[in-house]
Amino acid sequence: MTDPKEQIKSILKQGKMTGSWMIIGPYGVGKKAFAENLCSFLLTGNWEHKLDFHPDVKWVERSLTEEEKKETVKAILAGKEVSQSDEGRARKKEITVDDIRDALKFLSLKSSGSGLRILIINLADEMNENASNALLKMLEEPYPNTLILLLCQNTGRLLPTIRSRCRKIMLRPLPLDTICNQIRQNFPDCKDVELIATLCDGSIGLAKDIIENNGIELYQNVLSLCVPSNQLNIEKLILFADMIQKDEKAYALMKVFVLNLINEQAKKEAKAGTILAEHWTDLYQETTQIFRQIDTLYLDKKQFIMKLFLQIAEDIK
Repeated sequence: MTDPKEQIKSILKQGKMTGSWMIIGPYGVGKKAFAENLCSFLLTGNWEHKLDFHPDVKWVERSLTEEEKKETVKAILAGKEVSQSDEGRARKKEITVDDIRDALKFLSLKSSGSGLRILIINLADEMNENASNALLKMLEEPYPNTLILLLCQNTGRLLPTIRSRCRKIMLRPLPLDTICNQIRQNFPDCKDVELIATLCDGSIGLAKDIIENNGIELYQNVLSLCVPSNQLNIEKLILFADMIQKDEKAYALMKVFVLNLINEQAKKEAKAGTILAEHWTDLYQETTQIFRQIDTLYLDKKQFIMKLFLQIAEDIK
């Protein structure tokens, strides 16, 4: 498999890097960092240079909710300090057509001098249908000297016509020993290196989230709820579901842990040749679909979480 950085260098030897590209990889594998380094390399010639701002680069992702914007305005009018970071602030469920139209206006402008305009859509698989169609028109008739980078986790959620118009760069999960070394280097006080490395499945970004958000305690709670129905503590389940629905980081980690556990159970049953293998596989697909609906619609997280663990309890033998 070609190293992504070497792939870029090979492309540049053939001419200028323009058009549309998909940077694909699982959560936390480093898609955003790779895009940042690529922009720096194309605009400054230095792969490692930190490019905090450049007039020829625009990032697009889910915008802040109207309520969050109003709270920011209130804070400013009250003379309070407002954080420059959007980390942890409430965002819309999807990238909208207005987000894409604004981005396309940016591409239509002349560059500030670099000769290249770069648009990066972070998690392009979160675009809604109208946003996808607006982007597709640009991919069909691109402006000259422009580069569009689509960062994607689940390419199946993109329109086939968008996928077909983009060249691809794959970012692979890191080996277990590499993840362990990076955890030890970045978090020297971490006591659960091997377990975290296993849970994060080659994603240093996911490992970071587990460490910084009490992920091991959350994982132990998930395990304690994945038990046969006669052992399931309903009161504990209610408290857990109530906590998860109020904490976006905990919810995101819970999704990873639950899907991994269901997937591992499906593999276990398949290896043993039992009739339950198909059932666990179906449960994995159903759970994935419902998580996707929760992430794009305003569904009741607490109700679904309780229903999911009750279903798992019925299936565990």
